[in-house]
Amino acid sequence: MKLFNVLFLSSVLCTSLFFSSCKDKNENDPEPKKSTTTQTDQEGASAIDDAVEDVNDIISNKIGGGYNKSNSRVTAYNLPCGIIKFDSSTVNGTKVYTAQYGQNTPCGYKRKSGSIAFKLISGNTFAEVGAIYSVVFTEYKVEVIATGKEVTVNGTLTVTNVDGHYIWEAVFFNETIKHKVRGKLLITFENGEVRERNHFQLRTWSSSNGWEGLTFSVAGDTLDNISETGYTIDDNYYYQTQIIEALTWSNCGTDFKGPYVLKTGHANSTPTKVNDCNSNAYKIFVKFSVIENTQYQLY
Repeated sequence: MKLFNVLFLSSVLCTSLFFSSCKDKNENDPEPKKSTTTQTDQEGASAIDDAVEDVNDIISNKIGGGYNKSNSRVTAYNLPCGIIKFDSSTVNGTKVYTAQYGQNTPCGYKRKSGSIAFKLISGNTFAEVGAIYSVVFTEYKVEVIATGKEVTVNGTLTVTNVDGHYIWEAVFFNETIKHKVRGKLLITFENGEVRERNHFQLRTWSSSNGWEGLTFSVAGDTLDNISETGYTIDDNYYYQTQIIEALTWSNCGTDFKGPYVLKTGHANSTPTKVNDCNSNAYKIFVKFSVIENTQYQLY
């Protein structure tokens, strides 16, 4: 397993309301054969990013009221894949929205179960400047059908809408939307190991030309641009991900379908190794012309 660049990149491409064009499984596609592939840290990251995408999708469309390409109000909205029930309740005067996932409905090559609840904890609407909402994961489980491997996520993230607006307003009104993401989540892997993952991210959506000009970026939101810390599934190494240059995806198509391409970005993920006979990681430094790259390889 390689620990380099940024651990959550495998799924960030599909993160957000407008980056949901990843291919879903066709009903006629054959069921893939089970694999004996071992799990990686990226599987937990993928589950988290998909869930945050679902919440943003619901807020922008079902709750906030999205707009279609003709700029008229969406009258019907299909909930994100896997959600079999969506309801709301009022707790201590605050509206709480809960999405319940059902494992029998495949989403691409994944199955989901458990629940995710979100609510405003500061502000009057999700689109208000400085509004803060929490996203609570309760036994949110994602199974990769091809391998049969599962990860389960529990914990809470908080999202601050820095300058206000809904995400869809980046496309139709050239607004720049910034979300600060904070929180600690616990990820349980197939073998029963539990790993902590802490988030310090700034996510930005902007466009100067509708869908065609849409970009999405992820940056570290700390003094040293650290975006994430946690512990690896292999040997429980502490790691931190530093985004030196914001990871930015751009729409290389002419409509919402994309494709969205990672054009710029530079990140390093550094695990803390045990420098004795118990260590099972070594550092690889590669330089080719002016290009330098550092990798951490487990053996």
